[in-house]
Amino acid sequence: MTRATLSADVVQQPAGTQLADFRAAVAALTDRDLTAATALHAWSVESYRDFWRAFLDWSGLVWEGSTDVVSTSDDVESARFFPDVRLNYAENLLRPLPGVDDDAVCLTSVHGDGARRRWTRRQLRDDVADAAAVLAAQGVRAGGRVVVVAPNNGNAVLAALATAALGAAVATAMPDMGPAALLGRFTQVEPTLLLLDRGGRPGWSGEAGDVLDELLAELPSVCSVIVLDDEPLPAVGDRSVSRLADRVAALPAGAPRPEWPRQAFDEPLFVMFSSGTTGPPKAMVHGAGGTLLEHVKEHRLHGDLRPADRLYFHTTTAWMMWNWQLSALAVGASIVLFDGVVQGPQTLWELAAEEQVTVFGTSPAHLQLCQDAGYRPADAVALPALRAVMSTGAVLHDWQFDWFADAVGPQPLQSISGGTDIIGCFVLGHPELPVVRGRSQSLGLGLDVAVLDDAGLPVLDQPGELVCRRPFPSRPVRFLRDAGGARLHRAYYAQHPGVWTHGDVADLAADGTLRVHGRSDGVLNIDGIRIGPAEIYQVLRRLPEIEQSVAVEQRHPIQRGATRLVLLVKLRGDAVLDGELETRIRSTLRQQAGSAHVPALVVAVPEVPLTHSGKTSESAVRDTVNGDPVANTAALRNPGSLAGITAALEAAVRAAAVEPVAADDEVLATVGHLWHELGVDPHDGIEDFFDLGGTSRQSMTLLRRVQLELGADVPVEQFLADPTIPGVAAAVRRGGVQRSTVVQLVPGEPTGVPLFLVHDAWGDVEVYRPLAEQLTGTGPVYGVRADLLHADGTTKSVHELAVEGLAAVRSTAQDAPLHLAGFSFGGLVAFEMARLSAGEGRPVEFLGLLDTLPPLASMRPLERVAHELAGQLSAVVPGLADRPLREVLQQRFRPDSKPADRQVLDRSGAVFAEHRLAPYAGPVTYFRARSRVPVAGNVLTVWRRMAPDLTVEPAAGSHHDLLAARYVGELGRRLSAAVQRATS
Repeated sequence: MTRATLSADVVQQPAGTQLADFRAAVAALTDRDLTAATALHAWSVESYRDFWRAFLDWSGLVWEGSTDVVSTSDDVESARFFPDVRLNYAENLLRPLPGVDDDAVCLTSVHGDGARRRWTRRQLRDDVADAAAVLAAQGVRAGGRVVVVAPNNGNAVLAALATAALGAAVATAMPDMGPAALLGRFTQVEPTLLLLDRGGRPGWSGEAGDVLDELLAELPSVCSVIVLDDEPLPAVGDRSVSRLADRVAALPAGAPRPEWPRQAFDEPLFVMFSSGTTGPPKAMVHGAGGTLLEHVKEHRLHGDLRPADRLYFHTTTAWMMWNWQLSALAVGASIVLFDGVVQGPQTLWELAAEEQVTVFGTSPAHLQLCQDAGYRPADAVALPALRAVMSTGAVLHDWQFDWFADAVGPQPLQSISGGTDIIGCFVLGHPELPVVRGRSQSLGLGLDVAVLDDAGLPVLDQPGELVCRRPFPSRPVRFLRDAGGARLHRAYYAQHPGVWTHGDVADLAADGTLRVHGRSDGVLNIDGIRIGPAEIYQVLRRLPEIEQSVAVEQRHPIQRGATRLVLLVKLRGDAVLDGELETRIRSTLRQQAGSAHVPALVVAVPEVPLTHSGKTSESAVRDTVNGDPVANTAALRNPGSLAGITAALEAAVRAAAVEPVAADDEVLATVGHLWHELGVDPHDGIEDFFDLGGTSRQSMTLLRRVQLELGADVPVEQFLADPTIPGVAAAVRRGGVQRSTVVQLVPGEPTGVPLFLVHDAWGDVEVYRPLAEQLTGTGPVYGVRADLLHADGTTKSVHELAVEGLAAVRSTAQDAPLHLAGFSFGGLVAFEMARLSAGEGRPVEFLGLLDTLPPLASMRPLERVAHELAGQLSAVVPGLADRPLREVLQQRFRPDSKPADRQVLDRSGAVFAEHRLAPYAGPVTYFRARSRVPVAGNVLTVWRRMAPDLTVEPAAGSHHDLLAARYVGELGRRLSAAVQRATS
């Protein structure tokens, strides 16, 4: 079998790899020649006791006891490793290391707004010791359990290591997860303490019905909540709540800190969770010794990670790669964390360049995103420090190796794969071997990996079940709520007795390279995001119309290498999958489980395939929706159900396609095309825009493009009266309405001072309607529209727009005090309006800037470089988030594909960037999005220079979704309060 190899010789490896050092150290233990990689691996599994003992001794890890007994048995299921060894995970990560500067940075936490916090090894060790003292005072002890909800930031690291230092077990999750997903995990843990960093996410204030309220209601074991962020303390009922920083500050100076006990090798360290394929997520308890030993082996022998390295792996606290990267501290390396939003293909590569990352971890989905967008890191950023790139989370396709070599460089692209189940990898990179296109370079040392055929026999060069035939230290110690071990046995040991069955389909070659083809169970992997079907099923049980559901992964019919989530539902009685039910299915899943759980396609089927034991056969459904042959229909109780699925799926796909419109009806055809571009396609008789899943923001985009492409200004009221393709087309034919400059958005209090919201980058104000409806205590709320072009087609400047807008506002406001506000582009125009008005002797009583970034022309040279705004006007003006990310990126790197509204946005962006701010002495209230686009530096420095009387108010969300439904309520409350303060 011939395989193409990609040379790794161009990238200079260190003079001597750590793998070579280890090989030399163990040479005396065998008379074999261990020079070849396959020979070393063969010895490491055949003499696995010698291997693991030798590695523990060679690693320099701190432990006490005896290594005389390495493994208590050769039985994969029952063997225990190093029963006489005691150690502490946190001690091994944070101890002073020989030859490593204790005052060198070991942890960098990069936030979404570009802010950074750095720790040296000494500082991190001291901070963890302080946090551990607080936790100990709260009752955390060895054998206890703590849960941490936090983004991927330094606070999460402090919380996890402080817990581990005391010998307690920790489980981590993200604040973005819905209550159902969190409770599916944490109810099994029965924690006594919740450590919480909300990261600016809504739903964590403790108000009735929000995420925190639901979480605490179902976790009676939680006695206390310790907050890691600086937001107001949440309401927690009769539980205690405090802030870690306050508790640390109150610690007596010089008081001794609690000891970090060295515990048994298998003592619980991390509670990890499966994806929930066959029920609630399995709560897997991983021991401190097995986790540490496996991670250090992978980092040093396979990754050649050293103290000089800076590791960044794109992950979240809900994924095992977060724990994996944390252990890199044990080898003296520095780790980089990022809790922001990936705005495009450039985000992570720019982060890697800025932080001088040497080892960069990503996913096939991210690499495909870069390729599809035409983004070339080698041309866009300087990566002189980068020596290796790792990819995991999904199958890395052959063409992605080719793209990487061309668009990134000669660094080895290492496809690594394993899982939460082993908190590590079965296949990894190798510092001495070339990269083989489409394959992982080597099997993990000490892991007896094989591929079995249907008869349970090992095979080479053909797909089969991935197994491990000998014991290894990082197996789960146990499952929670599995006293007899029956669930653990069924999960990994029942299918092939005597071996560990991992659940991946793979093929293994004689040279030790391996290709993973995908999951052999029902875990879904949608664009690199692993989704547990059981989490979907749990949420859908709340809908009485649904009797049974099956969620499967389907190869995307259009996007190469991508997959999508298809949901099959069997309905009860006379229930019908109409627009109302489909919308309810989608919204319920999004709210209770998360946006990743929302299907791309919902299909009603007459029945689902069942095995003879009555279990749903997800594999049969998956094969059917992908058009693949079902392996064993004889195993099904109702094989005829597969034909029903095929017919229903074909009907759904046909219905989802846009019906051809008569060529002579140009208006109807154009409107239908615009709907299709938004991904809102009528089907199964569902014609209503919102029943089809369209959002309010998409409706604004639709009406804006109708105005630009058909020249008709269709008011929202007309659209809402008939939100269908024929309805919009009819409104266009009627000519829409005469466009007025000032329009009333809500009546407000008739005697109150009016508030004027200045137009967006398209000259429109419909984006403000949801915000206006949330305002209280104000007078009438008006929107100030604008025509952005002169009669000759040239664009108006911000100053010209401000002059026209101010005239229109004065005509409406008469002698009333002036209250102005605007989002992004509108904020800049509003600022200029206020400056002009003040210069004419009529000060503005209230001016609100809704996350308006400063224009490029007003920045000092160093600020321009720091923010890198050139070519990224999407960070300056709103609207990009109204379209799918792939579409946005395609338009950015292929300008010929830009629709009319994008072209207007680009013109407005240029006008925005060219404007020069002038000083304004009046009061300004700046509403700053908490989750910001990753931009280096502090944009407020520019505003403070121009407007010294500046007050900053935090606002939920990021720049592009500040006015979205989930955040607009909080923004409305803050804006109302600010206006009232200005008038009091």
